[in-house]
Amino acid sequence: MKIRALLMVLSSLASPLALAVGTVDVYTAGDSTPKKLSNAERLIDLVGQPRLANSWWPGAVVSERQATIAQQARHQALLARLSALAADESGNSAAAINALRQQLQAVKVTGRQIVELDPDYLRTHRLANRPLQGEYTLWVGPQPTSITIVGLVSSPGKKPFTPERDVVSYLDDQSLLSGAERSYAWVIYPNGKTQKVPVGYWNRRHVEPMPGSVIFVGFAPGLWSNEYDELNADILQSLSHRIPE
Repeated sequence: MKIRALLMVLSSLASPLALAVGTVDVYTAGDSTPKKLSNAERLIDLVGQPRLANSWWPGAVVSERQATIAQQARHQALLARLSALAADESGNSAAAINALRQQLQAVKVTGRQIVELDPDYLRTHRLANRPLQGEYTLWVGPQPTSITIVGLVSSPGKKPFTPERDVVSYLDDQSLLSGAERSYAWVIYPNGKTQKVPVGYWNRRHVEPMPGSVIFVGFAPGLWSNEYDELNADILQSLSHRIPE
């Protein structure tokens, strides 16, 4: 009986360690077939792999499987909501909403974990080196050479990144579509963080996006409800959880 009790105690102590192991599919630039990494106990076991030494970590994305299922469902609900909104509108307003929906339909989202992935940082900040438990996917690659403009604009898509160029200048060549916000835009940085940037002639501020950033021009606030504010928030959620291209 004493031996059985001792074995049960040892088993209870060992089980959390056994569970706290992640399996990770790793996608690198130019390779559509993932490499599988097993038995990664912590983030550093993943990002510290020698084969990933030349990766651009500000733009790396790690996602968890259950979170991906939830995020993909939220994204589909957003697309459905935009379809319903366009059906209630007409003319230029309906065309603008449908154009935005088409852009977002091309965005692939994942259950991104907002964590620090730079190996040097993780080695020196113990609390940031989080344990891995479950199934994950990592996307890594070189530093991008473009930014992407999304939203209620005339010419969305990738634009060449120019050092020291600010958000306002990236939008100078754009015409705003019906219902667009004219005083503010949002920057979604490669690490998933977002920033609301004043871009109106009366309030503009010099903010330089990083390479790989997204500049989003959303809906202007509604007069009688917060529906458009909620839509902007949902779109930002999807853009900050996008899979790197």
